[in-house]
Amino acid sequence: MKIINNVVLFSLIIAVTACKQAAKPAQDAETKTDSGKTIVARVVDTANTADVFNTYINLKNEFLKSNVTGIKSTAALLENKLAGIKGCTETATLAHQITISNDIDAQRNTFLILSKDIIGLVKGAKFKAATIYVDYCPMADNGKGGYWLSVNKAIKNPYFPEHMKECGQVKEQIN
Repeated sequence: MKIINNVVLFSLIIAVTACKQAAKPAQDAETKTDSGKTIVARVVDTANTADVFNTYINLKNEFLKSNVTGIKSTAALLENKLAGIKGCTETATLAHQITISNDIDAQRNTFLILSKDIIGLVKGAKFKAATIYVDYCPMADNGKGGYWLSVNKAIKNPYFPEHMKECGQVKEQIN
């Protein structure tokens, strides 16, 4: 029983600290796509997180296409979604930085930081009925490594889609 209480407490701490937001109950069904794959997720403890996750996946897919215009417009959508979550102001600012840059390398560098914040937010959200993968590329960020989220187990690297699209590995599964 003590172990279960500790797990519940730990999950609650993650939910509250992700984007420095307070957890709110929600039971909305959401759909996310990743390279044509659709999965239904249920948000059980954090309002608006499913929308943020879906938009994040769309942003990652634009990075896979190296589409600067698509990256900018999707980042603007993500900024608006993040602005609706209490405590996610800094993460929304990162999305905004992507929208104002025309340099895809600078956008990818900001995406590295943004991904860390979104991973923390999603881990605290407790999506149901969907596996979310935390992927890692050791070559990203000048060899320091970088993470991103995916709904597919197959690696599609948003940091090096032209030359090393399959560079990386699944580091963790959420759910």
